[in-house]
Amino acid sequence: AAVEHRVAQMSADQTAAGRDFGPSHDSAGVCRCSGFFKDSRKPECLQHIMDEMISTEREYVRSLSYIIEHYFPEMERLDLPQDLRGKRSIIFGNVEKLWDFHTQYFLKDLELCAHCPLSISSCFLRHEDQFGMYALYSKNKPQSDALLSSHGNEFFKQMELGDKMDLASYLLKPIQRMSKYALLLKDLIKECSQSQEQELSDLRTAEDMVKFQLRHGNDLLAMDAIRSCDVSSAHT
Repeated sequence: AAVEHRVAQMSADQTAAGRDFGPSHDSAGVCRCSGFFKDSRKPECLQHIMDEMISTEREYVRSLSYIIEHYFPEMERLDLPQDLRGKRSIIFGNVEKLWDFHTQYFLKDLELCAHCPLSISSCFLRHEDQFGMYALYSKNKPQSDALLSSHGNEFFKQMELGDKMDLASYLLKPIQRMSKYALLLKDLIKECSQSQEQELSDLRTAEDMVKFQLRHGNDLLAMDAIRSCDVSSAHT
């Protein structure tokens, strides 16, 4: 609920402020770039990349939904191993918040830009704060992996969900998704005409933001490792 309120407030503030999302958007960030493709170097390639962005986003949201619908209830089972009890936040990290953000906001924003590929940067930049959740997810991932490896994998393998992927594969999805964003944004940049300076600049800014969040997760892990070493040294 707190995340929903923060995202809603952020969108409202930006609309009220009339934030400029570039020539392809109005003050609310809604796509209005009719005739956009006439200046594009490779419109078919651009549209193909955009279609892939949206189709894979829908698939990603379905994967997050699957985790919540099928794996969360397993944490309430009476035969849940003792070492896994009360550890939902460690095993799943902030998956539920990621699901809420992508379902309620980001997917809808991408769909609004379905026919304006180069305007997609606004979707990323408008939600820059929310993408910070991925750094936190990355920071928690080693703890999740360790817990699943020592206790969880055997328990969750007993589930008969009729699915080919195991829980560990599903929990890797958020990390893979951020890498996919970076690749697709890079592809859009390659296809962008040099004459479209504003769109090109915005796309590069969006790409940098995604790459920063990927690095930031590793930075947070490194800081934790340093703190652990300091604590260990203090007790020796």
